[in-house]
Amino acid sequence: MEIKTFKNSYLSSTKDALKSAFYHENSNERFNEWEFAENLLSSEGYLPELCVVALEGENVVGYNALTKAKIGDHHGLALGPLGVRKEYQNIGIGTALVKECISRAKRMGFSWIALLGGDYYSRFGFESGKQYGITVTENEFDNEHLQILFLDQSAERNICGKLVYCDAFYDDNGNLL
Repeated sequence: MEIKTFKNSYLSSTKDALKSAFYHENSNERFNEWEFAENLLSSEGYLPELCVVALEGENVVGYNALTKAKIGDHHGLALGPLGVRKEYQNIGIGTALVKECISRAKRMGFSWIALLGGDYYSRFGFESGKQYGITVTENEFDNEHLQILFLDQSAERNICGKLVYCDAFYDDNGNLL
């Protein structure tokens, strides 16, 4: 397995991998992780060097992206979606993708990465955004799952407010997907 920067030629295989990872019976046909990967390409928040795939030969088996985000007046990144094809899960591919994106973000000088997710992300140093006064919606459930990783420790003292993702994370009515 090798990790490479996403290229447009990987799009079809990437969508298949994400659909394998996330599809369930009630999946929205338009707003879902596999369509997100394509929508992201035309987003103002897309950063090509922070979008990566895991390849097994020429087949995409995993995907992760970091996109532009803001908390108050502070610019940073949002992680997601992270997805690994079902038959390749639980063997370290997701971990490798996250570590690669974090490493690239540090080299590029970003000071934080935020995400909505579960306990999985604590292994990378992500912690609750709530303790810093960071929210993402009026929904307490969403805010409980908001996590942040400070790549620059001085940013901890300055960042609080509402996380705003790039446009690709919102539906036509402005609702967070």
